[in-house]
Amino acid sequence: METIYKILQKLGEADLETIVDEAQKAGIPPPVATRHLMRLVEKKRVKVICDVAVRYSPT
Repeated sequence: METIYKILQKLGEADLETIVDEAQKAGIPPPVATRHLMRLVEKKRVKVICDVAVRYSPT
């Protein structure tokens, strides 16, 4: 889960596809990356930004 958070910190703000692509480069499969991202949202370490597209940003 910390790897996903670090990826998001590096990206600043990103959509799900970009986060999953970066996670795959780090060796994390897409379903695991998505699950970890949702856990970070539940713990309020990542905020969801609803605009034209849904984006995620570290808090």
